[in-house]
Amino acid sequence: MRKLFVILVAAAAILLPMQAAEAALPKYGVTSAVSTSTIDLGKTFVLSGTVSPNAKGKTVKIQRQYAGGSWTTILTKTLSSTSKYSATIKPTRAGPTKYRAVKTASSTRALGISATRTVTIYRWRNLVDLPGTYTPPTIFQGYLYVKGTYFPNSLSIKQGEYADWNLAGKGCNRLKVYIGIDDDSISGTTGTSFITDQGLDVINSEYNLEKGQSARYVLVSLATATIRFLPGLNSSSLTGSWMGYGSPQVHCSS
Repeated sequence: MRKLFVILVAAAAILLPMQAAEAALPKYGVTSAVSTSTIDLGKTFVLSGTVSPNAKGKTVKIQRQYAGGSWTTILTKTLSSTSKYSATIKPTRAGPTKYRAVKTASSTRALGISATRTVTIYRWRNLVDLPGTYTPPTIFQGYLYVKGTYFPNSLSIKQGEYADWNLAGKGCNRLKVYIGIDDDSISGTTGTSFITDQGLDVINSEYNLEKGQSARYVLVSLATATIRFLPGLNSSSLTGSWMGYGSPQVHCSS
């Protein structure tokens, strides 16, 4: 037992200086930059940088971290003759995502980690798939025809009704929609459409809409968590008049 203790002490005496020497090694310097800080899902961006001192032919790990998650290696890139790396990345999930590059330790240098770069990934989401509130709750959701053009994932609203969507926490910054008089409206229906924010400030207004006109494409920026579709319809029979909102989608980082 005493001999074993002496051997363990001797091994520790050798190991500790080695660990101390390794800890004292200078780190690799790793830089990082991204080609964009925002991108749509399905598109690509580039993370690039340099390792110093020159480590040509060696590799760096490209790592990703989702909000609340751990770092995951997604690519390994070989350093060029000038010790540079470049990685083309195609995100598969929406939301703010962090990226970095890591150069593993060598006999002369300790591990080097680049600064973290955040890229916010957006996607277009069907508005009707998100929770909404309606007053009264008789708004038609489904398909829509305006001048014979078919729009899926749509809604139609009668005079005196409106539809609200609370987008809090979804990181939405744009809305796109086709607006026109629903083909199911009675002949002669005309009207105006308003899209407003939470305080009922107008985001978009479309005047002089008539049945038989093509739907108008609208793309607006959002700076509010709540949006409201508010139609104003004119006809001899309001019960047979519908304002159509074709395929509304919001551009969100969630």
